[in-house]
Amino acid sequence: MHGKCPKCEQPVLTAKISIIQASVPMGKQWKTIAFCCESCLTVLGVQIDPIAIRTDLISALKQ
Repeated sequence: MHGKCPKCEQPVLTAKISIIQASVPMGKQWKTIAFCCESCLTVLGVQIDPIAIRTDLISALKQ
């Protein structure tokens, strides 16, 4: 059983990933990824990009 997109109600079998920025007012920005419905591109969820976080952490530790 697959979930349905809340907008177009098509089954969500795969999602498109878009790279976006997230930030707090007057504060830090993070690279994030948005999971979007492949049929209508509605954003289904957003999370901090785990690869970007790992890269930033490794760079910080090297310094």
